[in-house]
Amino acid sequence: MVFIMSENVPGESYSIDFIPNQIRQGVTRFAEGALKERFVRKLPRCIARWGKLYAETIKVKPFELLFRQARFLYIDGYLEAVVALCGMTIEALCISIAEDRVPEGPLRNKLTDPKNWASNKIEPLKKYFKGDYSASLLCDVLDIRRKYVHLHKTHADPNDVLQCVHKLHLVLMAEYGLVPGKGGQFRSPTKEDVERGAKRMGITL
Repeated sequence: MVFIMSENVPGESYSIDFIPNQIRQGVTRFAEGALKERFVRKLPRCIARWGKLYAETIKVKPFELLFRQARFLYIDGYLEAVVALCGMTIEALCISIAEDRVPEGPLRNKLTDPKNWASNKIEPLKKYFKGDYSASLLCDVLDIRRKYVHLHKTHADPNDVLQCVHKLHLVLMAEYGLVPGKGGQFRSPTKEDVERGAKRMGITL
């Protein structure tokens, strides 16, 4: 990739990435070299971030892909993308809970409307949440999202982003997760399970 300074606008630059054309022409050695160099350079920081994540993962079919991608983005250091994807996960979560638990009628239609912001759905959904802390945790995540995603000119604080991932993890666990029970069986999480998880994550509920 090369950078060309604009003659018309001082301080502006345009980037030209020649590698896609080379790949299409069957020349991949430059792409391989660039990716390996970037991976080696980022590896120590990726490992350090991975070590901060909660060991247990949530395998909930509707949200597994989104949440897994958010974890990988955090490991790779794409912090603003993590926050944005956590917001998408909340949108999907609110719609799913409304579809699963809210009776047919105007409220259900309002809560399943993708055009209605998730921030407007949390209060009406409070009585349908299984977790005692789900509403407040979701509000916390959306506050972080507003802080960094809506074109505010500030880079995401890694600690805020980690909190975002951990708090969303706790909500997914409370609402749709399973934890090991007696005799090798699994059971729905209790309030105490969420509190223990929060303690291990360093989160104050």
